[in-house]
Amino acid sequence: MERFELKTSNSDNLYNEIALALEPYKERDTLSVEFIVEGNASEPIIGIRYPGKKVTKRASGIAPWGNLFDFLVVPYENHRELQTQDFTFEKLLQDFDRNKMKSEEFWKCVEEIYYKNSISREPPELHGINSKLFLLVLKWIWIQEDFNYRLNWQDVGSKVRYVLLSRKGSVINRGVGRAKFFAAMILLKYHFTIDEVKKIVPLFA
Repeated sequence: MERFELKTSNSDNLYNEIALALEPYKERDTLSVEFIVEGNASEPIIGIRYPGKKVTKRASGIAPWGNLFDFLVVPYENHRELQTQDFTFEKLLQDFDRNKMKSEEFWKCVEEIYYKNSISREPPELHGINSKLFLLVLKWIWIQEDFNYRLNWQDVGSKVRYVLLSRKGSVINRGVGRAKFFAAMILLKYHFTIDEVKKIVPLFA
């Protein structure tokens, strides 16, 4: 697997920077290229592996690709790759419920990531998943959700036209992307249970 460092700015050009870096590798084997986006090559914190499983080369239509910038978010801790299944939306929501939702400082960090894709303050040390790692994983999963469900090829300044595809492979216009998980966190923070939240927000279907 090839590995590169990808340093992005927390600016309006973030998505274009990612698109320009990933696009040349679109025909590589699935998950065969990794970009370290948090930390560096010697001390990685977050990597994104590309092409993701949802990247699809289409046989017809004016857009030759579907979900062109899908990628897998890979967390690291102490130079060790962690299991991605330990950082699903459900696992993050459970950890937020048990260990983090009563911390207003942590919640301010979540809001900053949601609105700005950035963390400008050191998060508090809390039980469960390391707070900084939780937030960085969330940041990049939300960026991935934006690419897959909310932003089209023009929005991200892609040189290659692509369409957004549902899990069943049909073309979709736009979805809400990151807003679903943020809504779930808000509901949980304001006294709904996880089971109630899962019924209200179609996050885990």
